[in-house]
Amino acid sequence: MSEVFSSYEVEFEKYQQQVCSLIRQTQINRSDETLKEIASVFTDLQNCLQQMDIESTSIAVSDRQELKNKVKRYKSETEAMKKQFRILEDEVSSQKTKDSLFGEQDNQQIQFINTQDKLVKQTVQLEDAKRVCFEIETISNNIQVQLKGQSDILDRNINKMPEIQYDLGESNSRLSRIQSKMREHKIIFLIVFAIFLTSIAIVLVYKYA
Repeated sequence: MSEVFSSYEVEFEKYQQQVCSLIRQTQINRSDETLKEIASVFTDLQNCLQQMDIESTSIAVSDRQELKNKVKRYKSETEAMKKQFRILEDEVSSQKTKDSLFGEQDNQQIQFINTQDKLVKQTVQLEDAKRVCFEIETISNNIQVQLKGQSDILDRNINKMPEIQYDLGESNSRLSRIQSKMREHKIIFLIVFAIFLTSIAIVLVYKYA
């Protein structure tokens, strides 16, 4: 693991904690100054991510994929915090608008603003749902492609089974013939050897008789 990358990770976690803390403060105090501070920390956070991304491409190949996966996860976490920040910005802006209109506009206009807020939130939720559906569809398509490839391989193997069975039968038949010939050669050898021994015995008998 790269020490430089590890140092960036420490910085990233520090900025991440700062953002979370400032978001909680803003949810309470609704302060523009806190929102500006969050935006500033996000800039540092983004720079840190870029440095980690660059560092992950300059290390050994054996560690590169692990670091790239970490950078991907950190980017995803950052995007989630940015989304929460944008929603908070809209809520603060909307609250200020309500405050400025309060006493100047009637209840119907305030209700209209509330309706707009709900529509904004619903739009964000709808976009999230569409993104999730797209990711699920992509995963499903990849699985279908993999299953199709495995099915094709299985079909080819099944089609080769008769040919394999025929080759096995032919091999077994040849093996049986070879074994039979070996037995015949062994018998012939034994007969010849017996005749040879008998001939020697006869010669010895005549020689010493």
